[in-house]
Amino acid sequence: MKHRKPTPAWQKLGLRVSKKLAVGATALATVFGGLAVASVSAQASTDRNSYADTVGNPTFEAARKKYGLTKEMKNGAILHAWMWSFNTITEHMDEIAEAGYTSIQTEPMSKIKVNDANGKKFTENWYYVYQPTNTSIGNFVVGSEDDLKAMTVAAHAHGIRIIVDVVANHFTADWNAIDSDWQKSEYFHARNSCSGSGGDNIDYSNRWQVTHCHLLGLWDLNTANPEVANRMHDFLKTAVNDGVDGFRFDAGKHVELPNEFDGSQYWTTILQNGSQYQYGEVLQGDSGLDYKAYANLYAKYGEGGGGATASDYGKTIRSALWSKNLNAGNLMSLRNGGVNDDQLVTWVESHDNYANSDKESTYLTNDQIRFGWAVVGARAGGAPLFFNRPKASGGNQPQFAEASQLGDAGDDMWKDTAVAAVNHFRNAMDGEAEYLRNCGSEQNNNSCLMVERYKTDNNAGNDGVSIANMGGDQNLAGTPTKLDDGTYTDQVNGGTITVSNGKITSGTAKGDAVSVYFNTSVKESVSATVSKKFSSNTIKVTLNASNATNLTYSLSNGKNGSFVDGDSLTIGGDMEIGDSVTLTVKGTGAESGEALEFTATYTKVEVQANTIYATKPSGWSKMYAYVYTGDGATAKNNAAWPGVEMTAMAAADSCAKAGTYKYEVPDLGEGTYRVIFSNGNGSQMPGASQPGFEFSGKVSWDGSSASLTAITCTATPPVIKTADITFSATADLKTGETLYAVGDWGQGKGKTWTRAGGVKLARYGNAYTGTTKVGKGNAITFRLIKVDANGKTTWDSAKDRKSKADKTKALGVSWTSGKVNEDGTIPDDSAISISGKGVADGKLSIQKGNLAELYVIGTQDATPSDAVWWSDGAAVAVSGTGTVYGVQTGTAKVNVKVGNQTATITITIK
Repeated sequence: MKHRKPTPAWQKLGLRVSKKLAVGATALATVFGGLAVASVSAQASTDRNSYADTVGNPTFEAARKKYGLTKEMKNGAILHAWMWSFNTITEHMDEIAEAGYTSIQTEPMSKIKVNDANGKKFTENWYYVYQPTNTSIGNFVVGSEDDLKAMTVAAHAHGIRIIVDVVANHFTADWNAIDSDWQKSEYFHARNSCSGSGGDNIDYSNRWQVTHCHLLGLWDLNTANPEVANRMHDFLKTAVNDGVDGFRFDAGKHVELPNEFDGSQYWTTILQNGSQYQYGEVLQGDSGLDYKAYANLYAKYGEGGGGATASDYGKTIRSALWSKNLNAGNLMSLRNGGVNDDQLVTWVESHDNYANSDKESTYLTNDQIRFGWAVVGARAGGAPLFFNRPKASGGNQPQFAEASQLGDAGDDMWKDTAVAAVNHFRNAMDGEAEYLRNCGSEQNNNSCLMVERYKTDNNAGNDGVSIANMGGDQNLAGTPTKLDDGTYTDQVNGGTITVSNGKITSGTAKGDAVSVYFNTSVKESVSATVSKKFSSNTIKVTLNASNATNLTYSLSNGKNGSFVDGDSLTIGGDMEIGDSVTLTVKGTGAESGEALEFTATYTKVEVQANTIYATKPSGWSKMYAYVYTGDGATAKNNAAWPGVEMTAMAAADSCAKAGTYKYEVPDLGEGTYRVIFSNGNGSQMPGASQPGFEFSGKVSWDGSSASLTAITCTATPPVIKTADITFSATADLKTGETLYAVGDWGQGKGKTWTRAGGVKLARYGNAYTGTTKVGKGNAITFRLIKVDANGKTTWDSAKDRKSKADKTKALGVSWTSGKVNEDGTIPDDSAISISGKGVADGKLSIQKGNLAELYVIGTQDATPSDAVWWSDGAAVAVSGTGTVYGVQTGTAKVNVKVGNQTATITITIK
C-alpha cells in the first residue's frame, strides 16, 4: 500500500447458518453463501466454510460450469472492481460472469473516515477508503452489510467468488474519527517509537520499522496484541458468514511474521476465518523481506490456496509495453521469489500503480492494457487481476476525469472483447502447460508474443494460443508450436490458423491487435433485460436466446407466450408504484437438450422530481440547460446540444424569487443526472470537456459557482392515502373464543399492541376475516391473538408477521398456537412442528428461485438458537435460521431438530 497524498494525512439477503450444532451429530447442513446445499459433518460451530459452500456445492458448481469459470480461485482471473459499490457489482454480475472472471475483488468493507468536503470524488478522496475507523461492515462507498450479503448471493448464483480487500495493518490517521471502542492506546503502536511526523519515517530496510512505524501517519495497529487479533478475526469471520470467499490484505508486509517480533500470532489468528483464498500486498524484491514466508503463510490457511503479489513481474510487463519489446525470454519468468507460480497474483497494473501520485501506470493506453492482458491473463501461473480504471481516465486523459464517482463502475475495458476472450481462453486452458515464444518462422519478431497453452493428446479442442502483436500483420506460417494438429479460430478478430506436425502452416496474427486462437463449445442460453427498477409508465424488455429451441416466457401477473431471439415485451402499464413483476424465460438447448431458464424482476418506482433553478450569468442573453445521464451507448439527454432554453419565472414561488430561471427536468430513467449551462453561443459552465454538475431533486445555481446547491421548498401538505388491509385467517376455535389481529399498523407504536386497537375477525365458515385502514406505504407488523370467554388471551407463538401497505390487499395467516399456554408459554411436553406461510398438512410448495421462512412451533422462541436445520435433497436449500430457497424443480424434506425432538415437512419446488 502506498496511497500517497500530496501532503501527509492527519485527518444486511445473504443468509447465515446457525451458530450451534450438537457435537457428534451428522447433518446435511445447508449454507447460503451460494444459495445451495452442501453436505458437511456437524462440528461444534457451523461457521461457513467457503470452499465447501462453493466448490463443494453442486448448485454453485453448475453455475460455475455454465460460465466456464475455473474451479480454483488461484487459477482464474480476478476483476478488481475498484471503488465499485456492492450494489454496482451486483447490478453487473451477469456481465462479469459473461466476461469470464472467476473472482471479484471489492474495496475495503470496514467503516471508514469520511471527507465530507469531497463527497464521492476520486481526487483527494479515494484513499480514505483505505482508512478504517472500526471493524464493522459498511461504508459510504461500498454500501451496507446487507448490500454485501446480496452481492455474495448474486455472485454465487453465477459461479463467481468474492474477495474483499481488508486493511488489517492500520486505522485512519485521525484519532478523533476512530470509534470510541477502538480508542485504546494498547491497540496501537506508540508514535514516539519512530521518527518523522507522527512516527511515519520508515527505513524500509529495517523490518522493525516497517512493522511498527506509522505508514503515512496512519495509526498502526499493535498486531501483537491478542485482543486486536481476535477482533480482526471476528470481523473477517463475519464477512465469510456473509458469503465472502477470500481476502486481499492491504499493506500486508507491514504486519510482522509470526517469527519476527513480539511473539505475534496476528496472522495465524486472523487467517483462520473460513475463507478459501487469501493473499497479501507483499511486493516482490523488498529489501529484508521474507517474501516466500508471507506467500506460504497466506496459502496455508485456505483450501483454495493464496499467496502474494507479483509486483516485479508487473513492472517487467509495463516496461515491455512501453518499449514494444515483448521478448519471450524476458517475459518467461514470473519473478516468483521462490514460491510456486500459483501462489502469485499477477497484473498489468494495480490501483497503487495507477492512482498514486507517481502515476507509474496511469499513462498506459487501452491498447497497451490489452496487449499486457493478452500475456498476463493467458499465462498458466498466477491469478491475474484486472484493474478497472475510473471512467474516461488514464492514458491521454486525466488520472481522475471525475466522469464517474466512488461507488460507480469504471470504464468498460474490463469487458472489452479482447480482455474477455483472454479470460475465456484462460478458463478453457485451466491445467494445461504453457510455452512462450515470439512470432514468425525464426521466432525473432519481438513486437509479437505468443502464449501457447497445450496438452499433447492429439486433441485441438484443449489447446490454444494468445497473441499480443504490437507490430504489423505477422504471417505465422512456419512458426514452431506445441499445439496439436488442427484448425484454431481467433475469438477476437475472426480468421483461423492451422497446425500440422509441430508448425503453424497458415494464418496471420493481426497487426496492432490481440488475437486469441482456440475453439469454444457452442453456448446455449436464454435471457432478457436484467432485473431493474423503472419510473416510466412502461418498460421495454428484450428477450434473447442463443442456440436454443422451445422458447417461452411467462410473467407473474399471468401473461405468457412464445418468442424468438430479439422479441420484446412492454410491461408496466397495469402496475402501480411499488408493484413488481417477475419474468421467467425458458428454452431447450439445441445441442445438449438441457432445460434453460432465466428470471428477472421489474419494479415500478416513483419518478424522481428534478427541478433546476438558476441565475443567468451577466453577459448571457439566453440560458440553456443540457441535461444528460450516462455516457457512450447508455447516454440519454433532454435534447441535442445546447439542450433546452430556460425561461425566467414571472412570479416567485416557494423555491425561488421572480426572475429566476427554472427548468423542470424530464424523466431520463435511472442513472446520475448532470447539467451543463450555456448561452447557446460558446459560453458554458462547466467548461468544455468537463462533466456537468451532478444533481438530484430540487437544486439551484447562482450563475458563477462550480457546484449546485440543494434547496428545500415549502410544500403543500401531502394527501394521506390509505390502503385496506384485510386479514384472512384460518382457525379452529372453541365456543366463546374470538380471534383478533393486533399490531402496530405502521403507526410507529412499537409493540404496545392491544385488543382494543386490533381488528376483530368475523367468522365465515371456517375462515375469519377483518379489515383495517393503514397509511399507504407504511410497514406493518402483526400477530394473531385468541381471547376466550373469560377474557384470557393466548398469543400466536409464530414470530411477528410483516407486510407493507403499498396497496389494498388481503393477508392470509393461520392460527398455529394450539399448544401455547394461556400465558403465552409452551408446555414442556409439547411436540415441535414446522410452520410458516403456506405450510399445510406438513407440506409447502414454492417456485424455483423463491425464498420462504419457516419457524418452529412448540418452543418458546420461534427461531431457537440451538435449532439444527437440514435438507435431504438438492431441490431445496435451508439456512441455519430456517429460511428455505428453491434451488431446482423437485421435492425434498426439510428437517429441524431442537433438543431431542425432530420435525419434518415436504417441500415441492415448481
